[in-house]
Amino acid sequence: AAIGSTLDIVILILTAHGAHKDHFAVIDLIVLAMIMLTIFGTYAFKLVSGYAAEEGHVHEALRLDGPAIDHRKRLIYEDVQKVSSWNIGALFLVGIVSAFLGGERVSVFAETAIQDLGLNEVATAVILAGFAGMSEYVILWRAHRKGQHSIALANAFGGITQVMFLVLPFTLLAVGVYQGAINPGHPELPLHFNVSLALLTALLFPTFFVLVALLQEDHTFGVLDTVIMGAICLLILLSLLAYGS
Repeated sequence: AAIGSTLDIVILILTAHGAHKDHFAVIDLIVLAMIMLTIFGTYAFKLVSGYAAEEGHVHEALRLDGPAIDHRKRLIYEDVQKVSSWNIGALFLVGIVSAFLGGERVSVFAETAIQDLGLNEVATAVILAGFAGMSEYVILWRAHRKGQHSIALANAFGGITQVMFLVLPFTLLAVGVYQGAINPGHPELPLHFNVSLALLTALLFPTFFVLVALLQEDHTFGVLDTVIMGAICLLILLSLLAYGS
């Protein structure tokens, strides 16, 4: 929320009347990407170290010895299947190839939707985002069906964190490297400040601020909370679709 607000204030100031900067330079993209990736790296480290510390407190409080600790680990990881490094490596390569081929198809779809079908850029982005998040929706639905609400909530927050602090900065970094070292004359570059970008960064603050406030209030996410967040997201989508382009 704070990063979105900061970016929005900077964009609004730079695009004010008389300003001489109306786009992101290569160095802007790279620095912003590295800052956000640093946040994600710190977040991941604290997540793992915090879990390890919590387990240590549990062992101490329950006075668990070696065999009891091993039994607890078996209970915690009983649903985790072990796979070989070769399987992990093979899936990693398949993911890279699929992402490359899929990325090309996404680009073709976007161009077709905007140029041939006449959709605006925001509507096209919303459609693509819906397909990109399909796996998240399936996991959330299945977790809710099984009553595993903590898993559903953790998965939702994990998705938000990864998109904001891993996917977005990696994209900005790739764009910066491409613009600076590969094809500076690309017709879509540099990335200009526009209404869509200003709205997106500005509306990050109320979305995440209200989400955190609701969770801190009672640490649950009931019907009222869901309606409130649904209404906020709907208003954001309507605003982007109506005024973003």
